[in-house]
Amino acid sequence: MKHKLGVCIPYRNRELHLNEFVPKVGKYLKNQGIDFQMYFAHQVDDKLFNRGATKNIAAKHAIEDGCDYVVFHDIDMIPEEGADYSYPTEGPRHIATKISQMDYQL
Repeated sequence: MKHKLGVCIPYRNRELHLNEFVPKVGKYLKNQGIDFQMYFAHQVDDKLFNRGATKNIAAKHAIEDGCDYVVFHDIDMIPEEGADYSYPTEGPRHIATKISQMDYQL
């Protein structure tokens, strides 16, 4: 069975990051053979950024669209070789340990 990934990205006013994120992450996932759709939850008011709510909104839409699993992704995090976006058969996993921005750890 082929699984579909919903890439859920909380977002507000980060157009430079957005312009880099979409092509690079899209290419990375395509190269891994991942069936995916990106969901950007864009907060447009001037209140404090509510990252949790925007993540939940993106995930809700991904699930409604038939995604089998989701990844919560920061707009400024680009995966490096070794970041595994495949369907997690063993349960949830944390993939931010596979990027230099996090010094390869939690």
